[in-house]
Amino acid sequence: MEKVLYAVDELTGLIGAVVLMRPSKSVQDLEVKSVKKKYKSKGFAAGCSREVIQRGADMLGWTLEELIERTIDALKTFQD
Repeated sequence: MEKVLYAVDELTGLIGAVVLMRPSKSVQDLEVKSVKKKYKSKGFAAGCSREVIQRGADMLGWTLEELIERTIDALKTFQD
């Protein structure tokens, strides 16, 4: 559980910023590729450490894509 919390703490901030930029303002229609595009942009949500996110994925033995997808799926369980 500690590894998962470490891995998603920064990522949820990044995902939240991506969601706010979307017309729908919803995570329900968010795709992994949208998050990855913003992840690569160092100026977007600059306070979210990409190194921590990648380290968290590595600690779990997941790819970055898997971590993003699982986090998005978990966030979709909450109502907007």
